Amino acid sequence: MKRAESLPRQSDLHAQTATRLPEDDIGTRAHHRFAILAAVNWPLVLLVLATVALRIWFISVSPLDPRYSNADDGDYYRRALRLAVTGAYIDDAWLIRPPLHVWFFAAWLRLALVLGIPQAGLLFVQLAQVALAALTTLAGYDLARRLFHTRRAGLLFAGFLALWHPLVEQTSVLFSEHLYLFLFLLHLWLLLRYDQHAQLRDLALAGVALGAAALTRSPALYAVVFVAGWLVVRAFSNHASPMPARAATECSHTQDARRPTTAGLLRATVIVVASCLAVVGPWTARNYATYGHLIPVDTLGQINLWLDLDAVERRNANIETLRRMPQAERHMYALARAREIFTADPWRPFRPMWATFRHICKAQFIEDYFVKQSFFTRPLRETAPLGLPGDIIWLAFTVAGIAGLAGRVREGWHHRLFFLAWIAYSLVTVLIFHVEPRYLLPLWTLLALYGAGTLAQFRRTAHIHPQRWVTSRLTAQIVLIALFFWLVFTYRDYPAIITSGVARERAMVAGIAAYRAGDYGAAERWYRAALAAQPGFVDAQVHLALALAAQERQTEAIATIQRNSSRHAELVAGALLRDTGDQAGAARILTDIEAIAGEDIQRWAIEWLRPPPVNAIRLGDGLDMGYVMGFSPPEDGAQGSFRWLEGRGAITLPLATPLRSGATITLSMAGGPAMAVTPLTVRIGGGPAWTIPVARGQWRSYFIIVPPQLAGAQRVTIELSAPTFVPALLDPASDDARALSLMIASVRVR
Repeated sequence: MKRAESLPRQSDLHAQTATRLPEDDIGTRAHHRFAILAAVNWPLVLLVLATVALRIWFISVSPLDPRYSNADDGDYYRRALRLAVTGAYIDDAWLIRPPLHVWFFAAWLRLALVLGIPQAGLLFVQLAQVALAALTTLAGYDLARRLFHTRRAGLLFAGFLALWHPLVEQTSVLFSEHLYLFLFLLHLWLLLRYDQHAQLRDLALAGVALGAAALTRSPALYAVVFVAGWLVVRAFSNHASPMPARAATECSHTQDARRPTTAGLLRATVIVVASCLAVVGPWTARNYATYGHLIPVDTLGQINLWLDLDAVERRNANIETLRRMPQAERHMYALARAREIFTADPWRPFRPMWATFRHICKAQFIEDYFVKQSFFTRPLRETAPLGLPGDIIWLAFTVAGIAGLAGRVREGWHHRLFFLAWIAYSLVTVLIFHVEPRYLLPLWTLLALYGAGTLAQFRRTAHIHPQRWVTSRLTAQIVLIALFFWLVFTYRDYPAIITSGVARERAMVAGIAAYRAGDYGAAERWYRAALAAQPGFVDAQVHLALALAAQERQTEAIATIQRNSSRHAELVAGALLRDTGDQAGAARILTDIEAIAGEDIQRWAIEWLRPPPVNAIRLGDGLDMGYVMGFSPPEDGAQGSFRWLEGRGAITLPLATPLRSGATITLSMAGGPAMAVTPLTVRIGGGPAWTIPVARGQWRSYFIIVPPQLAGAQRVTIELSAPTFVPALLDPASDDARALSLMIASVRVR
């Protein structure tokens, strides 16, 4: 019996067999896991994570919002929203624009509509651009790695794409440059794949990517000639990139692609050009069918050429002339006017080129942060820890890129000439037309690509025998770098600018803290110190006016404002006019600024304005700025002015007399057409939530009792939320793509 008990049970034998492995197997599995971890490119993973994290952070601190902009981003947003809601793409602005980025925005706005959260549409677009930025970092890594045959170059270029401030900022705004830069780098990456593997599929995809880039920024279309030239030089160059041995067995076209024959070269050229035109062609056909003119992509080139050539003082008049013309005739008229200017003065485009070139060569973030007279709603103060090092990154990569382009050709002449052509093309287009920092992104990105290659080779170059450095190539590098440094550091007195800028910022930060704490006298002193450090800084003038107005010194505050200097300056000027009794002038200014502010100006007004105490306001009368947030622009109806609530909003009233016990709040409201009764959730001063059924289309007064604990308060905030609808989804004849809840005309505290 004892012997039987000492024997292991059958189940135990199975368990031991299942859980015990030979030591060699355990070691093999551990080694396999280690090999997998070791194979991961952890620096690249960290750069991709940094790409995502920095852009999400930037979105969280940026106040810019295309819904309230009258610039390009506002036009793109409105076109995309109309397309998402109605399925119609209309050139309703004064230019025929490239469409691809608008379609990209529309896809994400449409997704928000389908999910029933139209308010999240803008966030969806921004998050999609974050994902696109991560892909750009990955593509940039492999592009530089293939071009310079070293992983270090790939990591350096990926770091530039991940960390440089202008590229991070582009993710938060709705411009074309972000999508364009991704497609452009994808096009270059595919060309390098073709160069190394000789697969015509890669060449065809490169043409597709270039065509897509052209539908985002039209100058890319005309650069297809660079690809043809690249193919020619590649075919007859002895310095073509080495091809892996396996490529010969992977592709039957290898020998044709490498052999410098006319047939092979012609076939490759036809493939890439045809692939590009296959993408652009349908849009060109649409333009011809719509307007009766051959418009390959857009009409920006002809119109911008005329506007930039003509006298600056006539620009606004010229724009109004174009707006009065049919869309199909505008570019023809502009081209005819440009030809007249050329005929009268053939050198007109070249006269300002040197000044423009000097303007290009500058430290951009320092220019924006310390030189410009206003931040213009950009979060420069919040993002300075990223932006100021970004200028050092730009300087290092640009200098290294210049050295690389003037140095020894290691990557092949077909690549060197190709990238030089693109750099020259990007530079000349900016010199002819007006300069904007976002137009320079392709130029700096290409220089950074070569900068990454140069920095990656730095150790290898440093070990070259010193006698070999005394060459014409080294001389050219030294001369070009010295010239670039001269251009940069003679354009501005950077030490003096930074010194005064730091003093200004210290005063501004202290003034803002004092203003928020209610110490308006201290805020005034700090803002005056900021103006002493940088006279004419508009943002300091605006905040000084706010501090003076909070001390009931409205006359001094009005004198402080420099009119038409910024949107915030105009908003504060309008609020001061309202507070001093000029209600007609105030209503006009405040209504106009709300429509073109480029940000949620209602939110800014709630935070910074200190409007006079009231017990009642009329919404939509042009005088309610500083009291309301989360509402659509003013409208008028049979009952007078009103605003639509856009999902969630708030009304804040500083009261002339403290709240008494048993006080009531009266809201004049009417429900929207989406449902018979719109449930409105109301919360007063953080108290309990009330749900009010608001009848469809009927203006009524709704009464809410103020919570007893608010008795004696001199400020009351009414938080509102209600389900939304989109008018264009209810009525096919409507083009209103806003997300609306219900109408509110007035609020009164009794």
